[in-house]
Amino acid sequence: MMFNFFTDPHLGTRRAAHTTRESSKKLQQALYEAALSASPTEPLDEKNVCLGDLFDKAFNSEDVLVQGHEVAGGCMWTLSGNHDETNRADTVTTLAALKQMGHSIISAPDLSTPYFEAHGALYFVPHHASQALFERAMKDAAEHAAGNRDGQAAVLLLHCNYNCQFELQDDTLNLPEELAEQLLEHFDLILLGHEHKPALHLDGRVVILGNTHPTSFSDLSDKYRYLLDDETAELTPVKIWSMEDGYRQLKYGDDIPNLDGVQFVDVVGAEAAEDAVAVAHYVQRVWAAGDDLLAVRNNVQIGDHLQDIGQVVTPQVSDLRTHIDADLEGSDLQPLYRELLKEVTA
Repeated sequence: MMFNFFTDPHLGTRRAAHTTRESSKKLQQALYEAALSASPTEPLDEKNVCLGDLFDKAFNSEDVLVQGHEVAGGCMWTLSGNHDETNRADTVTTLAALKQMGHSIISAPDLSTPYFEAHGALYFVPHHASQALFERAMKDAAEHAAGNRDGQAAVLLLHCNYNCQFELQDDTLNLPEELAEQLLEHFDLILLGHEHKPALHLDGRVVILGNTHPTSFSDLSDKYRYLLDDETAELTPVKIWSMEDGYRQLKYGDDIPNLDGVQFVDVVGAEAAEDAVAVAHYVQRVWAAGDDLLAVRNNVQIGDHLQDIGQVVTPQVSDLRTHIDADLEGSDLQPLYRELLKEVTA
């Protein structure tokens, strides 16, 4: 059987940095369309699987719920991710609502108990409340796979960081490299959702899928869905978003090309401090040059500072730390950056 894997659509994402009110709404629509593109209904013999973070938040408005219903409705299974879950008792997340509606959602019945699901030779480990529980669930899945392979290629499916060396937030999990090597004694492949840029590790047997569409400048990269032959464990990436097509870097002062089809633009360069308003006007012209723009980042250096004023004409100068923090908005690196900053400035 052929399976089509994708991950991290982050439906309902809202971004304030480098966007306008209109472009932020366009981003939400682009993420929805990318999720649909990543989970095609043809051909019929390809079964779609989402590896987590279907939603950007645990609780969502009705329009985002409808989007999730459409995407999950085209999937054989949808794995829960950290953005889909909550530790708040007596609440129903948007993903849980989809499960109540009859969608095939794989989530732990009790976040305090190790849990995995095996569907043929596909082993799903959903989000857990702690790293210890998550590791126990992965080891339980490996023990089960060791005695039930029957010649099939066994694949472990996770939503977590890979080999992260930093202390993680409570709702973020990690697959250490040493544990991955142990798990690969029983699995042919390990596929991971959660990290937004695709990558290969351990001779290509640990595959970070990457998300389906950039949510901000912090996760710009080519994006893919992946076809898996469950008999051979052969994994084939299919590009669904291209940096070459969707991203441009413009030098301040250069002629602005037609940007139709481009979604993300970096404006770079250096100017004297008294030219801040001129830079703002240039950025406005960039916004006007493309109907598909989702975000324009002003990286023009104004004196000793990086200017980030989007479409606003009034000069606004932010320090570099604030600029970095804004660029990390929506990623797992933002809380880590803030903690490291506290240690450095303490």
